[in-house]
Amino acid sequence: MTNIRFIIFLFILIMPVSLVAQRQVQVKIERADYLRHDDKIGKNTQSLNGNVVLSHGRTFLYCDSAYMYNDSNVVVAYGSIHIIQNDSIHLYGDHLTYLGNQNLAKVRDNVRANKGETWLYTEFLDYDRLLDKAYFYNGGRVVNHDNVLTSVNGVYYPNTNEVFFKDSVVGTSPTRVMYSDTMSYNTRTEIVNILGETTIYNSDSTIIKSERGWYNTITECAQLNLNNTIISGANTLVGDHIFYNRHKGTGTATGHMVLTDSTNNMSILGDYGFYNQITGEALATRHAEVQHVYGGDTLFMHADTLYIEPLPADTSRLLKAYHKVKFFRTDMQGRCDSLIFDFRDSVATMYEAPILWGQGNQMTAHEIKMYTRNRSVYKSELIDAAFVISPEVGVRLDTIGYNQVKGKLITGYIRNNEIYRIDVDGNGQTIYYPKDDEALIGINRAESSNLTIFMKQRKVANIVMRVSPTGNMNPPILLGEKDRQLKGFRWLDDYRPRSRADIFRQLTIPDDMNIQEEVYEGYTFDELGE
Repeated sequence: MTNIRFIIFLFILIMPVSLVAQRQVQVKIERADYLRHDDKIGKNTQSLNGNVVLSHGRTFLYCDSAYMYNDSNVVVAYGSIHIIQNDSIHLYGDHLTYLGNQNLAKVRDNVRANKGETWLYTEFLDYDRLLDKAYFYNGGRVVNHDNVLTSVNGVYYPNTNEVFFKDSVVGTSPTRVMYSDTMSYNTRTEIVNILGETTIYNSDSTIIKSERGWYNTITECAQLNLNNTIISGANTLVGDHIFYNRHKGTGTATGHMVLTDSTNNMSILGDYGFYNQITGEALATRHAEVQHVYGGDTLFMHADTLYIEPLPADTSRLLKAYHKVKFFRTDMQGRCDSLIFDFRDSVATMYEAPILWGQGNQMTAHEIKMYTRNRSVYKSELIDAAFVISPEVGVRLDTIGYNQVKGKLITGYIRNNEIYRIDVDGNGQTIYYPKDDEALIGINRAESSNLTIFMKQRKVANIVMRVSPTGNMNPPILLGEKDRQLKGFRWLDDYRPRSRADIFRQLTIPDDMNIQEEVYEGYTFDELGE
């Protein structure tokens, strides 16, 4: 049994050697102007000069002169080197060392390799006939149609039309320049495979960065899969995966998409979205969020879908937020079903049951508009069924009262981040708690078609009633809870977003006012910076 195993072991060892021996074909002399044996150079050595042609299988070697070392099956050739492999691959150079037993051609000095419309230029090339690999090092350049690629080292596979580039890779064409650590290029499809940190500068000033993916130099489409960034002017698109079409100017991103507009200090985030750099159109969904920096603070807004709509007759755009809109900023919070921000006049409009909290006030209406100037809100309009509520602490020792303003249209004016004036147009009603040195005077209830409230340090300083005013002052003890509230009063502070995390909280305001279970849409507090 032991002998059988030993024989099998020997057979396994000998079998590869036998296969190699079967492939060892002797280099043949096809022609030469002069041929002589030269034992001074080496035993069984031949010197060939003038129009030398040698063959090795289906490979033909042309040169000006050569030495053939028959015992080792080696050829050293000089001048006008030309190797033809399978009638399709051509190698040129000034010096050649050909190892017949290894099927390896080492071409040096002024080296060119050619197949079809592809040319490789280098000074050092090793070509393995059996593996169909051409190794170049110490610098190489590949020219294919309009594409020129260079690197320190590389491998060319003629049969598969692939070229692998490593170290200081540079690719140029009339429309782009590429810089990379590692990439490959298919000379037939003209597609670049990104295998390392790569930056592509396009002639339209678009910059593409990625570490994994591909770029089609013909269609100018790209699939980017690792650490991806597309920069177009003031806009930057980032995503785990991005498909980019340069001709259409579109980038579709999935997984942690971020579209940043440095001009407006705004970023749009989501798990899916797209951006068109030509039209300015953009969309984000799946945990979509807007981050807008202005006035020294950041507004965080979430909606099911965020969409930037370009205006055909204008260079400006609209930001549209659809369904379950919630936003948080240190001095302002809100929620509604949908919202539109117009970049032309910097006006944000909230639709469908909007609620706005700011400076201790809760504001509701059928529609709310916020006007900004110099990146700060300077005016707000509450349109139809407008209602403003603010708590008044210390009304009694154990209770909180609520100052209230109601009307058809309420306009609030803001200066230095504080409301200083409120105009009520149509069916104006108020309930407020006047004080004297923090001592409650009573509860004032008044009505007027049009009225103006002047504020100072977020307190009512004066009320001017213009048309058919009526009103009365009563001590708190004489008024029940319903008499202290205008019709439609609802205090909704429990539904106010109090952090960035809260804008992802799915919390519906039910008719019965019961708090429902709070769910954060797929995020943990750690991910939201809590």
